[in-house]
Amino acid sequence: MDIFPIETERLIIRRFRKDDAEAFHSWRDDEEVARYTLWDYPYSLERSQAFCEKMSAIEPFPEGEWFQLVIEEKSSGKAVGDIGLGIKIDGNPDIGIGYSLNRSAHGNRYVGEALKDVIPAVAKVVGVKQAKAETDARNIASEKVLLKLGFEQSELHEKASFVKGEWCDEYYYVLNIEY
Repeated sequence: MDIFPIETERLIIRRFRKDDAEAFHSWRDDEEVARYTLWDYPYSLERSQAFCEKMSAIEPFPEGEWFQLVIEEKSSGKAVGDIGLGIKIDGNPDIGIGYSLNRSAHGNRYVGEALKDVIPAVAKVVGVKQAKAETDARNIASEKVLLKLGFEQSELHEKASFVKGEWCDEYYYVLNIEY
């Protein structure tokens, strides 16, 4: 079942389209935005085009894979970020959450606004009651978003992953979902 687009007061959360490639590239190829993420920097326009084409063609919520959505400003019609959803049904079912935002949209509280509506809507459709996320311990902005949404933070996991040539300390987050 395709539940998109989802509209909030200021945003439209929708599926990717092929023509999102340039906007997507504007934040994926930004060294500051990519700092605490798992994708490589630099991120080519060709890779952005291939990603947008793939996301526009797949069915929502493939188990065991990430499904990405666009965060679009209603006022401008511009794509300003994305939300990644990793659905796991086997074992302990949950939704993995990831997100990134164009630097020009930082500070607008867009990610929290989008996730507040997206998480319960997706959880209900796929039948899970828990969302999970993880952050690099240095990513204070992301930590604030998750805590404001009601995620519970784990203790610090030192040297939890080796990313971009360095060991990273991480926090893990869990949100129990009511719908």
